[in-house]
Amino acid sequence: MHIAIIGAGGVGCYYGARLVQGGERVTFVARGKHLEMMQEKGLEVIHPDFTFHQSVDACDMKTLLTQPSKTFDAIILLTKAMQTESIAIALSHWCEDHTPYIISLQNGVENEGILAKYLDPKKIIGGLSVKIGAHIMSPGIVHAVGVAQTPLGLWEESADGTAFLTQFVSIMNANHIPTTISPDIRLELWKKLIINNGVNALCALLEKRTGEVIADAHLSKIVLGQMKETAIAAKAASVTIHDHDVIEMFDVIKKFDSIKPSMLVDREHNRPIELDEICGVVIRNCESQGLDAPYTRSVSTLLRSLYHV
Repeated sequence: MHIAIIGAGGVGCYYGARLVQGGERVTFVARGKHLEMMQEKGLEVIHPDFTFHQSVDACDMKTLLTQPSKTFDAIILLTKAMQTESIAIALSHWCEDHTPYIISLQNGVENEGILAKYLDPKKIIGGLSVKIGAHIMSPGIVHAVGVAQTPLGLWEESADGTAFLTQFVSIMNANHIPTTISPDIRLELWKKLIINNGVNALCALLEKRTGEVIADAHLSKIVLGQMKETAIAAKAASVTIHDHDVIEMFDVIKKFDSIKPSMLVDREHNRPIELDEICGVVIRNCESQGLDAPYTRSVSTLLRSLYHV
């Protein structure tokens, strides 16, 4: 299977390295010094259970779009959520004759809907990557921890989509990426947002790792408050999240390795952060129900004000 990974940063490089080592054909789509180093010296991925260092096929987005779309079976999308619409538009022109399956593993709950506006909804697969922390330590070198559990689900059901997804899941599992087919991917996306909204902005605000925040009795109450607000927000999207789901996600954070979440890493590197895509969607969906999200609003407002993000 020929797979392109658009947004081959830390997590994308971990997935790609696993797949390449298993014999799959992978094109890493990246930019800047990271891309240059992969092209010159290959990719190195360091994980407690896995090491990888070899030459890889790497290019930028412009170069990818010069290649025939029919040569690709799947696109894994791991860019920032604020880039989804521009990428969807570019892919819609590229895919006029053939649309590969588009697998979104991005943060947020709105990416699949945006992609489906411009591309065949039956070719859109929603997904998420959980229990994984992976970051570019220096160009071409990625450090990762965790197992990268990956629930996937078709955005719109079809027989061809089911056949492809079954094959893709088999390939992922064969390459030590634990992957499952979710019967309700929209619920899974919102459950991940519970975790993201609980810790991401707060860690970026305080410059603390997830474990430090969870271990603090006072801060952990803020985390839980933000998680509960996410469950309320989900109702506006016709997704029901029960109290036990919130507690389950809270327990996941407590047991997982202490990591720097994406907003903190992006802040440290002066990159745009997904504040609207993670916190903003919670605030807006609560407001649409005539409710406030005071924990989420307070943390996101302080982060925006103090660091001008």
